[in-house]
Amino acid sequence: MIEQALPTPCSATNPRVEPLVDWLGLETQFRGKTRFVTGLAEKALKNYRISVERLHSLAMGGGEYSEIAFIAHSIKGTSGSLKAARVHTLAATTDQAARAAAPECRALARDLANLLEQLIIELEARVKG
Repeated sequence: MIEQALPTPCSATNPRVEPLVDWLGLETQFRGKTRFVTGLAEKALKNYRISVERLHSLAMGGGEYSEIAFIAHSIKGTSGSLKAARVHTLAATTDQAARAAAPECRALARDLANLLEQLIIELEARVKG
C-alpha cells in the first residue's frame, strides 16, 4: 500500500505563537494598571536589546563565563518580574551552567539570545500598542 502525504493545512505551517509574557497575570498583579505594565515592558526592552547582542558574542566564544552568568542572572530577574516563564527558566539554566564553568553555557547563551529576540518583538508590540 502506498501512503500519500496530505497537504499541511495553512494554520499548521504558521501556528499561533504562544506569548512569552503572561500579560493578564502581570496586569492582574498590578491591579489593571496597563500603563505601568507597558512602562515595565519599555524599560526591559532597553536592557534586552543590549543583552541580546552581548549574548550572541559570548556564545561565539568571546568573553568569560562569569559575564554569561552576570547577564543571564540579570535576565532571570527581569523576566521573572515580567512573568516571562520560559525566558526566566532558560536564563536560570544558563546562569547555573556559566557559574559551574560548564562549556555548554555558550550554547545556552545562544539559545537565550534567540529567545530574548522573540521576547523583544513581543515587548515592542506591547509598547507600540
